[in-house]
Amino acid sequence: MNATAESEALTPLQRRATLRRAFVDSLPVLMGYSTMGFVAGVLLAAKGNVILSPLWAFLSSSLWVTGTMSIAGVSEIADRTPVYAFALMTLAVNFRYAFYGFTMLRRWKGVALFRKAYLILMLTDENYALEASCQIRSRSRNLFYCTALSILNHSYWILGVTFGALAIALLGHVVDPETIRRHTNGMEFSMAALFIVILTDQICKKK
Repeated sequence: MNATAESEALTPLQRRATLRRAFVDSLPVLMGYSTMGFVAGVLLAAKGNVILSPLWAFLSSSLWVTGTMSIAGVSEIADRTPVYAFALMTLAVNFRYAFYGFTMLRRWKGVALFRKAYLILMLTDENYALEASCQIRSRSRNLFYCTALSILNHSYWILGVTFGALAIALLGHVVDPETIRRHTNGMEFSMAALFIVILTDQICKKK
């Protein structure tokens, strides 16, 4: 992208068509983010030992989109791990995202700083795969596509995490919290199970 990327006005028809394409492309991500987000929200509410867990779920999912840390970090939250240690752990787990950002800087050159920061923040594995393979040649439409895709996928994650925490918060009024914690044991491995399924599927396709 160059500096004119944002100044090239799109017609309403172009915007609708680009938004429609971003939505269709995001549907597989919707299935994954809503499911894994729900699991992350459930674990946060059941084992995170935080008050107003739906609010914390909404705030945390709004500020970061990382399934690995949202699930693996629940025990760290429950143990009240120091902020610097938690931040270092998050950096180590998600360091690969920095390289995604480097490869997109040239495409987003000249984009407003806040918008560029958000696009880079949202460069998850799924977002990067879709945006890097996008064949839209128009710079303005490509930028609009990436922005719309990021917002859509981010909203899926927020809804998944928030509804997961809300479900457990409501359930906690009728079910003993200890029973909930006992029945959510093992859900921490859902992310690892997902990666194993994806890896197995890719190996089978190669064969």
